[in-house]
Amino acid sequence: MKKDMLYSGLGFIVLGMVFLIIYIIMDGEGVTSNFAGFAGGFTGPGIVMIYKYFHWSKPENKTAYEELLKYEKINAKDERKVMIQRISGHIMYTLTIIILALLVFVLSLIGVDKWMLLLIASILILEIAGGQILYRHYDKKL
Repeated sequence: MKKDMLYSGLGFIVLGMVFLIIYIIMDGEGVTSNFAGFAGGFTGPGIVMIYKYFHWSKPENKTAYEELLKYEKINAKDERKVMIQRISGHIMYTLTIIILALLVFVLSLIGVDKWMLLLIASILILEIAGGQILYRHYDKKL
């Protein structure tokens, strides 16, 4: 197991503690309650990373870890799975564009503040433009 997993886990825990301290200092009122969520969101995965590091670093788990790595490497290069990932990514990209367009329409009917509509519309435009830019980039590259 690489030491990066241990260092990342420790970093996540430190960030979680920083967010917890900020939450405690600000008395947990209003928007600062998000810091409690950030604290748990960073600390939990950090603990899991450290556990995995120590679990897979034990000598008795070395062969199982090597087999796991071999299986993951084969899985990552499986052409069928790569194709399925690309198809699912394309479908979700299309659904996100449709949902954002409908959201702008529905919120404009409800009478939401124009800044909110502008924000959502700009996200929609950035997603469409980003998709086209990435498509053209990979079309030339591949």
